This record gives sequence, structure tokens and C-alpha cells, in this order.
Amino acid sequence: MDKPTPIGFLLKQAAGMAKGYLNPKMLQAPKQYWEEVFPELKVADLPASYYTNSVSLKLMHILSDRKKCEGCTGFSACPKEEDAKGHQFSIGLTETGITEQVTKCKFYRQHLAEQQEHKLWAFSGLNEGHRRMTFENYPDEQKRLNRELCLKAFQFANEYEPGADMKGLYIFGRFGTAKTHLACAIMNRLISRKVGVLYVQAEKTFAALSDLYFRENRDGLPTRSQILDKYISTDVLVIDELGHENVNESSIWALYTILNGREPERKPVVITSNFSPIELAERYLNRAQEETRRRTEALVSRLLWLTEQYEMVGKDYRYRDLSH
Repeated sequence: MDKPTPIGFLLKQAAGMAKGYLNPKMLQAPKQYWEEVFPELKVADLPASYYTNSVSLKLMHILSDRKKCEGCTGFSACPKEEDAKGHQFSIGLTETGITEQVTKCKFYRQHLAEQQEHKLWAFSGLNEGHRRMTFENYPDEQKRLNRELCLKAFQFANEYEPGADMKGLYIFGRFGTAKTHLACAIMNRLISRKVGVLYVQAEKTFAALSDLYFRENRDGLPTRSQILDKYISTDVLVIDELGHENVNESSIWALYTILNGREPERKPVVITSNFSPIELAERYLNRAQEETRRRTEALVSRLLWLTEQYEMVGKDYRYRDLSH
């Protein structure tokens, strides 16, 4: 008795016949059969001799995979197993015949995009309050008083791409003029565009870095170098309320390390401060020891090189709210 061919063996399986994608016609007229199943094969117009058993097995696998995707409602409902989950097989036409192509389905791409956005939010350091600060609810009065700055912020948030030669922003002004709101609006828009952003509050961040100096490699905490590497490598770094930290040798060294590390690749920073660049430089220089004055001067130089500086004008909106 002749040993059945692979296809002949499969055709004897009742379950396979019930699925509707194993048909005796596949053995009798494989070219006609497969061109009816996959109209794209008519374009290739391959000779009948090309449709061997091995080719039919390959096409059966693609058809089986396609049927599994019918009626799919989302990645979580994908019936495929392990590495095949979220992937689709399709026919690729080559000069010599056909090949199997594997691509991510639309639901899997959507799932990956949602995962990426979740990771970006988790990495960003933004809390729920920060996430509510958007361009849409930015104070109209501040838009009117600071039109050029707001336009520049909007442009940066909507156009910046990692690796682009584009400067960040240094936004300074009195308390309560919505500087942090504008910085957060930039971050929220960047994250929605899948750009990596990291937010740090200057006072808390540099205090924590100073504390780690005395607790290096203890308590399972990350080292200062690991934290600084994260600040250096992120696509866009936002430093809020710069100048309010305890200015000392440790904070000067940390800020210099961050800016110095970001400068070669022109990775932009967005900074808010109550101090103008000149006031900030004086604040740092007055508190720097003699041996770090040169590093302090370099720090300010890099800050100015990486940003465009704008003063935020307007009244303290917190005071206005209290007076109403």
C-alpha cells in the first residue's frame, strides 16, 4: 500500500475537511483552486507545475491562519498561540514564485502602541495633575500676553522628532504665571506623539541625588550614575523650577553632568525657573566653590546653548483665584 502524501493524509482528517479550507479540488487542479482562493496569485500566473504538494502545504498554512483572523475583535481575543499571537501570514510574490510573509495585525499594532504610550507615561514622571495641563486648557490671558512663547512651545511640541536639530525652551518669570502648565502641555503633546519625555522637579530631584551620594549602592536603590544616565538619554528632559534646589557642589555637579551629557546629541531640555538666565548664573556662581566655578560657567553656557530663552509675563493666577 502506498504511503499517503502529506496533503493526502491531511485530506483524510475529518476535522480538516470540516474547516472548509481542505478541498479535494486542491489535488485535482491546484493552480485553479489556489488562484480562486487567493486572487493575488492570478497576477503571478505561475505554471501549473509550480503548485507542488509543498507549495500547497504552504498555502494551506496561510489560509488556515487567515481563517483564524476572521471575526477577530482584538489582540486579547486572538486565538493563535505563543509567538503567532497578533501576527498574520500572507503571500509574497517573488521572481521565482511565492513566499510566506509575516506581519503584525492591526490589533497587535494598536496593542503595542498602547503599551508604548503606557510606558512613556510611566517613565515621564508626570502625575495626574500634570497630565491635565494641556494646550487646550492653557489660560487664554497667558496665550495673549505671551503669544510668541506659546507659539514656539506649540511648534516644539508638535514638530520635534528625536535626533532633530531643534532647541528646547528656557521659560522664566514670576510665580503663578503658568510656566509649569506650559511645560506640561509640551510634555503631554510629545507623549501623544510617542516621543520619550522625562519630567523632574529640580528641588526634589537634586536633593535625592545629594542623598544618594551618601547611600551609594545601599538599600537596593539605583546609583546616581544610573539615574543621571536616564536623565541624559531621554529624548526630551523637562526640569521644573530650576534654581529652587539647594545650590551646592552636588547639585551643580549633577546639573552639569546632565547638560554636558545631552549636548553632543543636541538633546533638548525644557526648563522653567523664577530666575532669568543671568540671575540663575549669579545664583550658581555665588554658591560655587573656587574649584567648581569653571564648571558652573560651562553649565550655564550649555543651558543657553540647548535652549531658547523666553520670559513669561502676567499676574499670579493663584492670587487672582484667591481674590475672587
